[in-house]
Amino acid sequence: MPIGDIAQSMRSRMPWPVGQKILRELNLARGQGWEQTVLKITTADVSEEKLADLNEALREHLLFGEKSTRIYELDDAAIAVCQTTAMSAVIESTAFSEAYPSLVAENQLAGLSSVPLLTAIEEDEEGTAFVFCSVRTIVVREPLGPEDFPGQSVDEIFESFDEIIGLKNRRLQAVDVVWIPNVAGRADVRVDFPAGMAHEAVEAAHLIVRNAFNTLVGEPILGDPVNLFPLIDRMYFDPNEGSVVEIGFGTTTASVKHEKMRRRGLSLRDESYHVGGKAALRTPIEPFRVSLVWSRPLGHGKFSFPELSLNSNSRVAGSAAPAMFSVIIRKCIGASDYDFVRERIEHHLSPPTAA
Repeated sequence: MPIGDIAQSMRSRMPWPVGQKILRELNLARGQGWEQTVLKITTADVSEEKLADLNEALREHLLFGEKSTRIYELDDAAIAVCQTTAMSAVIESTAFSEAYPSLVAENQLAGLSSVPLLTAIEEDEEGTAFVFCSVRTIVVREPLGPEDFPGQSVDEIFESFDEIIGLKNRRLQAVDVVWIPNVAGRADVRVDFPAGMAHEAVEAAHLIVRNAFNTLVGEPILGDPVNLFPLIDRMYFDPNEGSVVEIGFGTTTASVKHEKMRRRGLSLRDESYHVGGKAALRTPIEPFRVSLVWSRPLGHGKFSFPELSLNSNSRVAGSAAPAMFSVIIRKCIGASDYDFVRERIEHHLSPPTAA
């Protein structure tokens, strides 16, 4: 696969903080941001071994990077159906499957399927990943300047507003993954959740991907997802579980608070204002939104910082049966980071009920 295609695919979907760490680990040249970096990579003399490593890094990001995840419990019979499907499924030749694990160029996405198409089947020691691709549209917010208003009274326009934002529809290739374990337990559905994509859109995408997979196997294998709302309390109140970098919570004084930690390496659990505020209350706070970050060594004094966001709201938290079916996992360098976060989720979930 041409190195230019790999570099452009990385630029299309990897946040720069993640991409530059991957390139540094592979000892490949980096510039200031993606534009300069793609140029350096494309014109570099890269060995076949480095090319293979770069291709594998991209493949892992397609499977594990920037995802909204739902979890489903499957029994032995459901697993058997999925395994039979994996052995017999035919992957049709499409623009997606021909490019995989690179992406189709953005200017070639018009007219391609908005319905998830089976693009690849990936197997490892623990299970099987069914990879679906489709075209998804997100709304991008872009600040506008005077140069965007030629021939008009620019001064009057900008005197009336502090900032002017334009909304632009952008086509993206979505890479969604249904991962099925080899034995009865919990399956993952990982839907692409790039920056700029609305929460409502990703929730709708989950339903579309679930239906696509159930149609593929010919049975409603994926039913109701696991309720992940209990993770909010369990992970926030565990002092050994990562660093809390964001929290939304209700108090006994009927107020709702939202706090963010700006400095890396610090946790809101230990921040003076947060600790003092909790101490002034008669009862514990009631979290409904928590983001946690872990620091994982990459070697040579460098670290990755995978992040898990558990996002609900005060209305749901105050209901009789609060539910949250999706979590957001971001900033994963590769499979290792995602698997680590997924293991922490599993640690705090109740044992699966599927037999």
